[in-house]
Amino acid sequence: MKKLIYTIIFLLLIFPTIVFGKEKDLNIYLFYGDGCPHCAEEEVFLKEYLKDKDYIKLHKYEVWYDEENAKKYEDIHKLLEDRGSGIPYLIIGNNSITGYSSDITPERIKNTVNYYKNINYKDEVGIYLGVVDPNETGDEDAYMDGDDTKYDESEYDLPIIGKKDVKEFPIILSAILIGLVDGFNPCAMWILIFLISMLLGMKDKKRMWILGITFLTASALVYFLFLVSWLNLAIFLNKIIYIRLGIAMVAVIFGVVSVLKFINRKDDDGCEVVDTKNRKRIINAIKKIVKEKSFFLAILGIILLAISVNIIELLCSLGLPVMFTQILAINSVGKGMSLLYSLIYVLFFLIDDIVVFIIAMKTLEIKVISNKFGKYSHLIGGIIMLIIGLLMIFKPEWLMFNF
Repeated sequence: MKKLIYTIIFLLLIFPTIVFGKEKDLNIYLFYGDGCPHCAEEEVFLKEYLKDKDYIKLHKYEVWYDEENAKKYEDIHKLLEDRGSGIPYLIIGNNSITGYSSDITPERIKNTVNYYKNINYKDEVGIYLGVVDPNETGDEDAYMDGDDTKYDESEYDLPIIGKKDVKEFPIILSAILIGLVDGFNPCAMWILIFLISMLLGMKDKKRMWILGITFLTASALVYFLFLVSWLNLAIFLNKIIYIRLGIAMVAVIFGVVSVLKFINRKDDDGCEVVDTKNRKRIINAIKKIVKEKSFFLAILGIILLAISVNIIELLCSLGLPVMFTQILAINSVGKGMSLLYSLIYVLFFLIDDIVVFIIAMKTLEIKVISNKFGKYSHLIGGIIMLIIGLLMIFKPEWLMFNF
Protein backbone atom coordinates (compact mmCIF):
# COMPACT_ATOMS: atom_id res chain seq x y z
CA MET A 1 0.00 0.00 0.00
CA LYS A 2 2.82 2.38 0.90
CA LYS A 3 4.53 1.66 -2.39
CA LEU A 4 1.33 2.56 -4.25
CA ILE A 5 1.03 5.87 -2.37
CA TYR A 6 4.69 6.74 -3.06
CA THR A 7 4.21 5.91 -6.72
CA ILE A 8 1.15 8.19 -6.99
CA ILE A 9 3.01 11.05 -5.27
CA PHE A 10 5.98 10.60 -7.60
CA LEU A 11 3.75 10.65 -10.68
CA LEU A 12 1.97 13.79 -9.45
CA LEU A 13 5.32 15.51 -9.00
CA ILE A 14 6.65 14.65 -12.44
CA PHE A 15 3.31 14.97 -14.28
CA PRO A 16 3.65 18.72 -15.06
CA THR A 17 7.09 18.11 -16.55
CA ILE A 18 5.82 15.19 -18.65
CA VAL A 19 2.83 17.16 -19.94
CA PHE A 20 4.25 20.63 -20.34
CA GLY A 21 7.95 19.88 -20.76
CA LYS A 22 10.36 22.78 -20.31
CA GLU A 23 9.37 26.46 -20.15
CA LYS A 24 7.90 27.89 -23.36
CA ASP A 25 10.50 29.69 -25.47
CA LEU A 26 10.21 33.47 -25.20
CA ASN A 27 11.97 35.92 -27.53
CA ILE A 28 12.62 39.41 -26.27
CA TYR A 29 14.05 42.29 -28.28
CA LEU A 30 16.29 45.13 -27.07
CA PHE A 31 16.86 48.30 -29.11
CA TYR A 32 19.74 50.34 -27.69
CA GLY A 33 22.25 53.06 -28.55
CA ASP A 34 26.00 52.56 -28.45
CA GLY A 35 27.16 54.96 -25.73
CA CYS A 36 23.77 55.23 -24.03
CA PRO A 37 24.50 54.73 -20.29
CA HIS A 38 21.01 53.49 -19.42
CA CYS A 39 21.10 51.01 -22.27
CA ALA A 40 24.33 49.68 -20.78
CA GLU A 41 22.68 49.42 -17.35
CA GLU A 42 19.78 47.44 -18.79
CA GLU A 43 22.16 45.12 -20.68
CA VAL A 44 24.01 44.37 -17.42
CA PHE A 45 20.72 43.56 -15.68
CA LEU A 46 19.48 41.38 -18.54
CA LYS A 47 22.76 39.45 -18.67
CA GLU A 48 22.47 38.61 -14.98
CA TYR A 49 18.72 37.97 -15.07
CA LEU A 50 18.83 35.67 -18.10
CA LYS A 51 21.88 33.61 -17.25
CA ASP A 52 19.78 30.73 -15.81
CA LYS A 53 16.81 31.19 -18.17
CA ASP A 54 17.65 29.26 -21.31
CA TYR A 55 14.07 29.54 -22.52
CA ILE A 56 14.43 33.33 -22.98
CA LYS A 57 16.32 34.47 -26.07
CA LEU A 58 17.55 38.08 -26.13
CA HIS A 59 17.95 39.76 -29.53
CA LYS A 60 19.75 43.12 -29.59
CA TYR A 61 19.66 45.91 -32.16
CA GLU A 62 21.83 49.05 -32.06
CA VAL A 63 19.88 52.07 -33.46
CA TRP A 64 22.10 55.16 -33.15
CA TYR A 65 24.70 54.18 -35.73
CA ASP A 66 22.90 51.43 -37.65
CA GLU A 67 20.37 52.93 -40.09
CA GLU A 68 18.75 49.57 -40.84
CA ASN A 69 18.10 48.93 -37.15
CA ALA A 70 16.85 52.50 -36.71
CA LYS A 71 14.30 51.83 -39.47
CA LYS A 72 13.25 48.60 -37.73
CA TYR A 73 12.88 50.54 -34.48
CA GLU A 74 10.48 53.01 -36.14
CA ASP A 75 8.52 50.26 -37.91
CA ILE A 76 8.05 48.30 -34.68
CA HIS A 77 6.59 51.36 -32.97
CA LYS A 78 3.98 51.45 -35.73
CA LEU A 79 3.49 47.69 -35.56
CA LEU A 80 2.78 47.81 -31.81
CA GLU A 81 0.89 51.12 -32.15
CA ASP A 82 3.28 52.37 -29.52
CA ARG A 83 3.11 56.15 -29.01
CA GLY A 84 6.03 56.17 -26.59
CA SER A 85 9.65 56.49 -27.69
CA GLY A 86 13.19 56.46 -26.38
CA ILE A 87 15.90 53.95 -25.60
CA PRO A 88 16.61 51.46 -24.22
CA TYR A 89 13.48 49.99 -25.79
CA LEU A 90 12.72 46.42 -24.69
CA ILE A 91 9.93 44.40 -26.28
CA ILE A 92 8.47 41.44 -24.41
CA GLY A 93 5.50 39.87 -26.16
CA ASN A 94 3.19 42.71 -27.16
CA ASN A 95 4.55 45.03 -24.48
CA SER A 96 7.36 47.54 -24.70
CA ILE A 97 9.39 48.98 -21.83
CA THR A 98 11.08 52.28 -22.61
CA GLY A 99 14.04 53.62 -20.63
CA TYR A 100 15.73 52.11 -17.63
CA SER A 101 15.58 52.91 -13.92
CA SER A 102 17.28 50.52 -11.51
CA ASP A 103 14.49 51.13 -9.00
CA ILE A 104 11.51 49.99 -11.07
CA THR A 105 12.47 48.67 -14.53
CA PRO A 106 13.83 45.28 -13.35
CA GLU A 107 10.52 44.48 -11.65
CA ARG A 108 8.57 45.55 -14.72
CA ILE A 109 10.71 43.23 -16.86
CA LYS A 110 10.28 40.30 -14.47
CA ASN A 111 6.52 40.78 -14.19
CA THR A 112 6.10 41.07 -17.95
CA VAL A 113 8.23 37.97 -18.59
CA ASN A 114 6.21 35.99 -16.02
CA TYR A 115 3.02 37.06 -17.79
CA TYR A 116 4.10 36.10 -21.29
CA LYS A 117 5.77 32.81 -20.45
CA ASN A 118 2.38 31.46 -19.36
CA ILE A 119 0.24 32.49 -22.34
CA ASN A 120 0.07 31.89 -26.08
CA TYR A 121 0.48 35.01 -28.18
CA LYS A 122 1.45 35.87 -31.73
CA ASP A 123 4.99 37.26 -31.82
CA GLU A 124 4.41 39.94 -34.46
CA VAL A 125 7.72 41.65 -33.68
CA GLY A 126 9.63 38.37 -34.01
CA ILE A 127 7.96 37.68 -37.34
CA TYR A 128 8.82 41.16 -38.62
CA LEU A 129 12.46 40.85 -37.50
CA GLY A 130 12.77 37.39 -39.05
CA VAL A 131 13.42 35.74 -35.70
CA VAL A 132 10.18 33.76 -35.72
CA ASP A 133 8.95 31.70 -38.67
CA PRO A 134 5.39 32.83 -39.48
CA ASN A 135 4.61 29.27 -40.59
CA GLU A 136 5.52 27.89 -37.18
CA THR A 137 3.48 30.21 -34.98
CA GLY A 138 1.03 27.53 -33.95
CA ASP A 139 -2.76 27.48 -33.83
CA GLU A 140 -4.22 30.96 -34.50
CA ASP A 141 -7.27 30.11 -32.36
CA ALA A 142 -5.01 29.49 -29.38
CA TYR A 143 -3.83 33.09 -29.34
CA MET A 144 -5.37 35.71 -27.14
CA ASP A 145 -6.47 38.72 -29.14
CA GLY A 146 -5.34 42.35 -29.16
CA ASP A 147 -5.16 44.12 -25.83
CA ASP A 148 -5.80 40.86 -23.94
CA THR A 149 -2.16 39.97 -24.51
CA LYS A 150 -0.87 43.27 -23.18
CA TYR A 151 0.40 43.57 -19.65
CA ASP A 152 0.25 46.64 -17.43
CA GLU A 153 -1.04 49.06 -20.03
CA SER A 154 -2.50 52.39 -18.87
CA GLU A 155 -3.89 54.98 -21.28
CA TYR A 156 -6.09 58.01 -20.79
CA ASP A 157 -8.17 59.81 -23.38
CA LEU A 158 -7.26 63.51 -23.24
CA PRO A 159 -9.27 66.26 -24.96
CA ILE A 160 -7.80 67.30 -28.36
CA ILE A 161 -4.58 65.32 -27.76
CA GLY A 162 -6.33 61.92 -27.76
CA LYS A 163 -5.22 58.68 -26.12
CA LYS A 164 -1.91 59.01 -24.31
CA ASP A 165 0.06 56.71 -22.06
CA VAL A 166 0.24 57.98 -18.49
CA LYS A 167 4.05 58.26 -18.83
CA GLU A 168 3.61 60.94 -21.49
CA PHE A 169 1.84 63.30 -19.07
CA PRO A 170 5.14 64.69 -17.69
CA ILE A 171 6.24 65.74 -21.21
CA ILE A 172 2.96 67.60 -21.72
CA LEU A 173 3.31 69.22 -18.29
CA SER A 174 6.91 70.19 -19.14
CA ALA A 175 5.70 71.91 -22.32
CA ILE A 176 3.05 73.81 -20.35
CA LEU A 177 5.29 74.82 -17.42
CA ILE A 178 8.43 75.79 -19.34
CA GLY A 179 6.42 77.53 -22.08
CA LEU A 180 4.46 79.52 -19.50
CA VAL A 181 7.60 80.64 -17.64
CA ASP A 182 9.33 81.46 -20.92
CA GLY A 183 6.37 83.62 -21.94
CA PHE A 184 6.80 86.01 -19.02
CA ASN A 185 9.72 87.66 -20.75
CA PRO A 186 10.32 91.40 -20.33
CA CYS A 187 12.09 91.59 -23.69
CA ALA A 188 8.83 90.90 -25.51
CA MET A 189 6.25 92.24 -23.08
CA TRP A 190 7.38 95.88 -23.15
CA ILE A 191 7.25 95.86 -26.95
CA LEU A 192 3.76 94.35 -26.93
CA ILE A 193 2.55 96.91 -24.39
CA PHE A 194 3.92 99.81 -26.44
CA LEU A 195 2.39 98.36 -29.62
CA ILE A 196 -1.00 98.06 -27.90
CA SER A 197 -0.76 101.62 -26.61
CA MET A 198 -0.24 102.82 -30.20
CA LEU A 199 -3.06 100.63 -31.55
CA LEU A 200 -5.51 101.97 -28.98
CA GLY A 201 -5.18 105.41 -30.55
CA MET A 202 -6.41 104.18 -33.93
CA LYS A 203 -9.93 104.98 -35.13
CA ASP A 204 -10.16 101.89 -37.35
CA LYS A 205 -10.95 99.14 -34.80
CA LYS A 206 -10.86 96.39 -37.42
CA ARG A 207 -7.34 97.38 -38.47
CA MET A 208 -6.36 97.58 -34.82
CA TRP A 209 -7.40 93.96 -34.21
CA ILE A 210 -5.80 92.67 -37.42
CA LEU A 211 -2.43 94.29 -36.72
CA GLY A 212 -2.39 92.98 -33.14
CA ILE A 213 -3.40 89.45 -34.10
CA THR A 214 -0.82 89.46 -36.92
CA PHE A 215 1.90 90.37 -34.43
CA LEU A 216 0.92 87.53 -32.08
CA THR A 217 0.54 84.98 -34.91
CA ALA A 218 3.90 85.88 -36.48
CA SER A 219 5.54 85.69 -33.03
CA ALA A 220 4.09 82.22 -32.48
CA LEU A 221 5.23 81.01 -35.91
CA VAL A 222 8.79 82.30 -35.47
CA TYR A 223 9.13 80.70 -32.05
CA PHE A 224 7.63 77.43 -33.29
CA LEU A 225 10.07 77.29 -36.21
CA PHE A 226 12.94 77.89 -33.81
CA LEU A 227 11.83 75.03 -31.56
CA VAL A 228 11.52 72.64 -34.50
CA SER A 229 14.90 73.67 -35.94
CA TRP A 230 16.69 73.39 -32.62
CA LEU A 231 15.01 70.06 -31.91
CA ASN A 232 16.50 68.54 -35.07
CA LEU A 233 19.93 69.66 -33.90
CA ALA A 234 19.25 68.51 -30.33
CA ILE A 235 18.33 64.99 -31.52
CA PHE A 236 21.70 64.75 -33.31
CA LEU A 237 23.70 66.25 -30.43
CA ASN A 238 21.95 64.04 -27.88
CA LYS A 239 23.57 60.98 -29.48
CA ILE A 240 27.02 62.32 -28.54
CA ILE A 241 27.16 62.00 -24.77
CA TYR A 242 29.98 64.56 -24.29
CA ILE A 243 28.09 67.28 -26.19
CA ARG A 244 24.95 66.49 -24.19
CA LEU A 245 26.92 66.80 -20.96
CA GLY A 246 28.40 70.08 -22.25
CA ILE A 247 24.91 71.47 -22.87
CA ALA A 248 23.91 70.31 -19.39
CA MET A 249 26.89 72.12 -17.83
CA VAL A 250 26.04 75.34 -19.69
CA ALA A 251 22.44 75.03 -18.44
CA VAL A 252 23.66 74.61 -14.85
CA ILE A 253 25.94 77.67 -15.15
CA PHE A 254 23.18 79.86 -16.64
CA GLY A 255 20.75 78.58 -14.02
CA VAL A 256 23.11 79.53 -11.18
CA VAL A 257 23.79 82.94 -12.75
CA SER A 258 20.04 83.66 -13.05
CA VAL A 259 19.41 82.71 -9.43
CA LEU A 260 22.36 84.84 -8.23
CA LYS A 261 21.10 87.82 -10.26
CA PHE A 262 17.74 87.53 -8.55
CA ILE A 263 19.39 87.42 -5.11
CA ASN A 264 21.78 90.33 -5.74
CA ARG A 265 19.42 92.71 -7.55
CA LYS A 266 16.55 94.42 -5.78
CA ASP A 267 14.71 95.71 -8.85
CA ASP A 268 14.45 94.13 -12.27
CA ASP A 269 15.38 96.45 -15.12
CA GLY A 270 13.33 94.55 -17.64
CA CYS A 271 15.06 93.38 -20.79
CA GLU A 272 18.85 93.42 -20.50
CA VAL A 273 19.44 92.57 -24.16
CA VAL A 274 17.98 95.79 -25.59
CA ASP A 275 19.64 99.02 -24.43
CA THR A 276 17.97 102.45 -24.34
CA LYS A 277 19.22 103.42 -27.80
CA ASN A 278 17.85 100.30 -29.47
CA ARG A 279 14.58 100.63 -27.57
CA LYS A 280 14.06 104.07 -29.12
CA ARG A 281 14.66 102.59 -32.58
CA ILE A 282 12.04 99.89 -31.97
CA ILE A 283 9.57 102.45 -30.63
CA ASN A 284 10.05 104.65 -33.70
CA ALA A 285 9.60 101.60 -35.95
CA ILE A 286 6.32 100.74 -34.21
CA LYS A 287 5.05 104.31 -34.65
CA LYS A 288 5.82 104.22 -38.39
CA ILE A 289 4.13 100.83 -38.83
CA VAL A 290 0.96 101.89 -37.04
CA LYS A 291 0.73 105.17 -38.96
CA GLU A 292 1.48 103.53 -42.34
CA LYS A 293 -1.36 104.31 -44.75
CA SER A 294 -0.84 101.20 -46.85
CA PHE A 295 -2.52 98.28 -45.09
CA PHE A 296 -0.24 95.77 -46.85
CA LEU A 297 2.94 97.61 -45.77
CA ALA A 298 1.59 97.87 -42.23
CA ILE A 299 1.01 94.08 -42.10
CA LEU A 300 4.50 93.46 -43.52
CA GLY A 301 6.01 95.83 -40.96
CA ILE A 302 4.21 94.07 -38.09
CA ILE A 303 5.52 90.68 -39.30
CA LEU A 304 9.09 91.99 -39.51
CA LEU A 305 8.68 93.52 -36.05
CA ALA A 306 7.50 90.17 -34.64
CA ILE A 307 10.49 88.39 -36.19
CA SER A 308 13.00 90.87 -34.75
CA VAL A 309 11.30 90.87 -31.35
CA ASN A 310 11.42 87.09 -31.09
CA ILE A 311 15.09 87.01 -32.07
CA ILE A 312 15.70 89.45 -29.23
CA GLU A 313 13.56 87.36 -26.90
CA LEU A 314 15.51 84.20 -27.77
CA LEU A 315 18.71 85.96 -26.77
CA CYS A 316 17.03 86.91 -23.50
CA SER A 317 15.80 83.42 -22.56
CA LEU A 318 17.49 80.96 -24.90
CA GLY A 319 18.06 78.43 -22.13
CA LEU A 320 14.41 77.50 -21.58
CA PRO A 321 13.45 76.46 -25.14
CA VAL A 322 16.80 74.67 -25.49
CA MET A 323 16.14 72.71 -22.30
CA PHE A 324 12.67 71.81 -23.54
CA THR A 325 14.04 70.44 -26.81
CA GLN A 326 16.59 68.45 -24.80
CA ILE A 327 13.73 66.79 -22.91
CA LEU A 328 12.13 65.83 -26.23
CA ALA A 329 15.45 64.58 -27.59
CA ILE A 330 16.25 62.47 -24.52
CA ASN A 331 12.83 60.86 -24.77
CA SER A 332 13.33 60.26 -28.53
CA VAL A 333 9.88 61.72 -29.16
CA GLY A 334 8.67 61.09 -32.73
CA LYS A 335 8.33 63.90 -35.26
CA GLY A 336 4.56 64.11 -35.06
CA MET A 337 4.46 64.23 -31.27
CA SER A 338 7.40 66.68 -31.20
CA LEU A 339 5.37 69.09 -33.33
CA LEU A 340 2.38 68.68 -31.02
CA TYR A 341 4.42 69.27 -27.85
CA SER A 342 6.11 72.28 -29.50
CA LEU A 343 2.68 73.73 -30.36
CA ILE A 344 1.60 73.28 -26.73
CA TYR A 345 4.82 75.04 -25.62
CA VAL A 346 4.20 77.98 -27.98
CA LEU A 347 0.54 78.26 -26.93
CA PHE A 348 1.47 78.65 -23.27
CA PHE A 349 4.46 80.80 -24.20
CA LEU A 350 2.04 83.29 -25.81
CA ILE A 351 -0.83 82.97 -23.36
CA ASP A 352 0.17 86.01 -21.27
CA ASP A 353 0.52 88.14 -24.43
CA ILE A 354 -2.88 86.96 -25.67
CA VAL A 355 -4.56 87.76 -22.36
CA VAL A 356 -3.01 91.24 -22.17
CA PHE A 357 -3.92 91.97 -25.81
CA ILE A 358 -7.56 90.83 -25.56
CA ILE A 359 -8.18 92.71 -22.31
CA ALA A 360 -6.65 95.87 -23.77
CA MET A 361 -8.66 95.62 -27.00
CA LYS A 362 -11.91 95.00 -25.11
CA THR A 363 -11.47 97.71 -22.49
CA LEU A 364 -9.62 100.11 -24.82
CA GLU A 365 -7.07 100.77 -22.12
CA ILE A 366 -3.93 99.19 -20.82
CA LYS A 367 -2.65 99.40 -17.30
CA VAL A 368 1.02 99.65 -16.44
CA ILE A 369 2.45 96.22 -15.74
CA SER A 370 5.25 96.03 -13.19
CA ASN A 371 8.64 94.72 -14.31
CA LYS A 372 8.71 92.54 -11.21
CA PHE A 373 7.10 89.69 -13.17
CA GLY A 374 10.25 89.64 -15.34
CA LYS A 375 12.46 89.39 -12.28
CA TYR A 376 10.56 86.41 -10.91
CA SER A 377 10.29 84.75 -14.31
CA HIS A 378 14.09 84.90 -14.57
CA LEU A 379 14.33 83.28 -11.15
CA ILE A 380 11.93 80.46 -12.00
CA GLY A 381 13.55 80.01 -15.41
CA GLY A 382 16.98 79.84 -13.78
CA ILE A 383 15.79 77.20 -11.32
CA ILE A 384 14.27 75.16 -14.17
CA MET A 385 17.50 75.30 -16.18
CA LEU A 386 19.52 74.37 -13.10
CA ILE A 387 17.31 71.37 -12.30
CA ILE A 388 17.17 70.08 -15.88
CA GLY A 389 20.93 70.56 -16.30
CA LEU A 390 21.70 68.59 -13.13
CA LEU A 391 19.27 65.83 -14.13
CA MET A 392 20.89 65.58 -17.59
CA ILE A 393 24.24 64.97 -15.84
CA PHE A 394 23.30 62.76 -12.90
CA LYS A 395 19.79 61.37 -13.49
CA PRO A 396 18.88 61.54 -17.20
CA GLU A 397 16.42 58.68 -16.70
CA TRP A 398 14.32 61.08 -14.60
CA LEU A 399 13.96 63.28 -17.71
CA MET A 400 12.68 60.13 -19.42
CA PHE A 401 10.26 60.02 -16.46
CA ASN A 402 11.42 56.62 -15.26
CA PHE A 403 11.52 57.33 -11.53
